[in-house]
Amino acid sequence: MLALALILLFATSLFLWLIRPHRLALGGWVAALPPAAIAAWLISQIPSLNAGKTLTEVYAWIPSFGLDISLRLDGLGLLFGLIITVIGAAIAFYTHYYLANDESQGLFYAYLFAFMASMLGIVWSDNVIALFVFWEGTSLTSYLLIGFKHKESQAQTGANTALVITGFGGIFMLMGLLLLGQAVGSFRISEILAISQLTSLPIFPAALALILLGAFTKSAQFPFHFWLPGAMSAPTPASAYLHSATMVKAGVFLLARFHPAMSDSPIWFWSLLSVGGITALVGAITAIAKWDLKATLAYATVSQLGILVLLLAFDNEYAYTAVVVGIVAHALYKGPFFMVAGNIDHATHSRDIRELAGLWRKLPWTATTAILAGLSMAGLPPLFGFLAKETLLETLFHQLESSHDSLWWIAIGLAGVIGAFFVAYSLTLLWEPFLRRTSPHETAQVVHPAPFALDAPALFLVLLGTAMPFGLGSFVPHLLNPAASAVAGETLHIELALWHGLTPVFLTSMAAIATGILLFLGRSWVRKAIQATPSWLDGQDLFKERVIGGIYGGARWVTQAVQGRTLADHASIVLMSAVGMVVYALVVGLESWAGLGTLFLPWQLLRESMPEFQEVALFAVAIIAALVTVQSQPRLNAIISLGVVGIVVTLAFVFFGAPDLALTQLLIEVLTVVLLVLVFYRIPIQFRHPLHWLVLLRNLFVSVCVGLLGFVLVVLTVGKPLAPSISDFFMRNSVLSGHGANVVNVILVDFRGYDTMGEITVLSLAALGGYALLRSSRLRQTGKGKEDNEGEGVSG
Repeated sequence: MLALALILLFATSLFLWLIRPHRLALGGWVAALPPAAIAAWLISQIPSLNAGKTLTEVYAWIPSFGLDISLRLDGLGLLFGLIITVIGAAIAFYTHYYLANDESQGLFYAYLFAFMASMLGIVWSDNVIALFVFWEGTSLTSYLLIGFKHKESQAQTGANTALVITGFGGIFMLMGLLLLGQAVGSFRISEILAISQLTSLPIFPAALALILLGAFTKSAQFPFHFWLPGAMSAPTPASAYLHSATMVKAGVFLLARFHPAMSDSPIWFWSLLSVGGITALVGAITAIAKWDLKATLAYATVSQLGILVLLLAFDNEYAYTAVVVGIVAHALYKGPFFMVAGNIDHATHSRDIRELAGLWRKLPWTATTAILAGLSMAGLPPLFGFLAKETLLETLFHQLESSHDSLWWIAIGLAGVIGAFFVAYSLTLLWEPFLRRTSPHETAQVVHPAPFALDAPALFLVLLGTAMPFGLGSFVPHLLNPAASAVAGETLHIELALWHGLTPVFLTSMAAIATGILLFLGRSWVRKAIQATPSWLDGQDLFKERVIGGIYGGARWVTQAVQGRTLADHASIVLMSAVGMVVYALVVGLESWAGLGTLFLPWQLLRESMPEFQEVALFAVAIIAALVTVQSQPRLNAIISLGVVGIVVTLAFVFFGAPDLALTQLLIEVLTVVLLVLVFYRIPIQFRHPLHWLVLLRNLFVSVCVGLLGFVLVVLTVGKPLAPSISDFFMRNSVLSGHGANVVNVILVDFRGYDTMGEITVLSLAALGGYALLRSSRLRQTGKGKEDNEGEGVSG
C-alpha cells in the first residue's frame, strides 16, 4: 500500500497536468482527493502502530547488486506522512483558487504532486539509495516550484540557490550513508540503526559529518539558512507547503531517523546544539527586521527549524516530546500563515507591511486565521504553540538539573530571548496589516477580496491546531507516542498538559512573553539596530557574490584551460587524460604483474604467432604512410596519406576474416577523406608556419603515449581473454536466439541492440545539430547580404 500511495501521487501529477484543472469548477476537490485518501488510510494504521507493529514493503530494484526499494511505516513515518498529506490536501485545494484561470495551473500541480510523492518517499524509505533518490527528487521539484515564475530574476536566483545548496547537500549525505552502509554491510536503514556500536566504527566521524551536512543544508541551518528566504519568490502555495511543513523538515526528519544510533556521539551533540542554537537565534532576530510578510515568515521558519535541530541533540524523554510537538505545532500555524500572506497579496497586490493596514474589516476570515496562527506562533496559552515552547524549556531545565552546569542557564536565557522575538514579530504581523487603522505610508488598497475558498484551507488547518491541545488525552497516545518512540529508539509514554502550576518553566515562558511585548512596542528601534548588523548574517548576497561567482569563475578557468587554446592543445589534453586514467587503473587494479611480463618480450610474441609476409608488408606501408602524414607540408598530401593508413587497417580486417568490419572501416575512411578535403578546401593549401620544437616534442610525446597505451591494452586483452562464460554464451546463442551465424553482427543488432540504437541516436542528433549550425550560418550570411544590398540601395 505504501508503494501504491506513491504511485497514486505520481499518477495524479501527470493526470492534473493533462486535464487542465483551471477549467474545472471542482478542480480543487479533484486535486485534494488523492492526498486526503492517503491521509485517511494512514489514520487507519494508527491502532496497529500503537500496538508496536511496523508496516514493511520490499520490492526488487537491482537484485544483482543486492539493492531493493524497501518502504517502512513506523510512528515517525506516520507523523510526517500525515503532515505531508493533510497539509498537502489543503494546499492542493488552495492552489486551484489561488491560481484561478491560470493556464499554468496544471503544470504547477504536476510539480507539486511530484514533490509530495518524493517527500513521502523520504519519510517511508528504508534503503539509503532510495532515500537519496527521493531526497534529490524534492530538490529538483522544489527548484521547479521556486522558479515557477521563471521570467522573474528573483525566481531564477532563488531557485538556483536552493538547488545548489540542497543538491550538493544531498550528495554529501549520500556519501555519508554509503560509508555507513559499506561499514555495516547493509544499506537498509533499519539494519544500520540496529548496530549497537555504530559510533565506535572508524568511519563514523566522517560519515556523521557528511550526513549532518546534508541535513543542515536541507533544513536551512546556519550558515546555509539564506536559501530559504531567497525561495520566497515561489508562488504562495509552494511556500506554504515546501517551506513550512515539508521540504525544510526533511533534514529534521533525517536527524530524527538516525537519532537512536548516533545521539551518544559527542560530535552529534555539540554539532546539533551549536548549529541549531545559532540558527534559531539568527532567524528570530532577523525576522522582525523584514518588511515583506513572506520574508518574515521565512526567517521565523529558519528559527523554528534551528530549535528542532537543537532539541535533537539531547537524549531524553523531554527532548523527544518537544521535537514531535514542535514539528506538529509549527506545521499547523506556519502553513496557514503563509496562506494568509498569499491571500493578502492576492487581494492587495502587496506584501509590504508598511503599506498594509485595517485589513481585518475587508478580509475578516483571513484576519481570523492570522490571529489564531499568530498567537500560536507567539506561544500564548492555551494554543499548541504554547505547548511547543513549554516542552523546549522543560528540556533545557531538565538538562540543567541533571548536569548542574551553568552553561544551561545561558541556554535557557537564549531560549527566552528567542521566545521573546517570536512574540514580537508575531504581534507585528497581526497589528500592522490587520489591527491598526491606518499606515504612515501609502496604504495598499484591497483590489478584490479573497473568496472564502482561499481562506477555508488555512482556517481548517489553524482550527485543527487550535483544537489539539484540548484533545491531548487521545491525540498524544495515538500519534505522538509512536513518533517519539521512533526518535528515542524505545517505547515511550509521554504526557502533555496545558497547566503544570507556577513552575520555573511557566515563569520563564511568561517572562519571554512580557519581553516580546516590550520588543513589539519598541520595534522601530529594534529594526534599526538589527538592520545595522553586518549583512553577512543574511548570507544571500555573500553566497551570490562569493560562492556562485566562484563557481562561474572556476568554470571559466577550466573552460579556458581545456578548450580555450588550439584544437591540437585540446586534443592533447583529452588524450593524455584518457592515458592517465587508464594507466592509473592498470597500476591500481592489477593484483600481480607476474605472468604478464613474458607477453611484452618480442621473442615470446613471435613464438605465439609468427606474422606472414602480407601482414609485414601492410605494417610497413602503414608506418610509411603515417610518417608521410606528419611530414607533409601540402595539406592534400597529408589527407591522402592519412587515408592510406585507414585503407591498410581495412585490409587488415579483410585478412583476419572480418569483412563486415572491413566494409564499415572503408566507408568511414572514404567519408573522412571527403570531409577533410571539403573542409581544407577553404583554408590555405600549405601549412603556414613550421611548428615550434616544443610543440613538436609535445605532439611526439602524446603520440607515443597513446600508441603505447593501445599496444599494451591489445596485449593485455589477448593475454587475458574475456570470461569463457561470456564468449560461450554469445557463441551458443548467436544462431539459436539471434538467428545469425555472424556473432559480431548478432551482438550489435540483437544482444546489444539498445546500445546500438543509442549510438545511432547520438549520431543522428549530432548530424541534426551540424545541419542546424550550417543552416543558421547560411541564414545569417543571407540576411547580411540583404542588409548590404538594402544599404547600397538607400545610399544610391
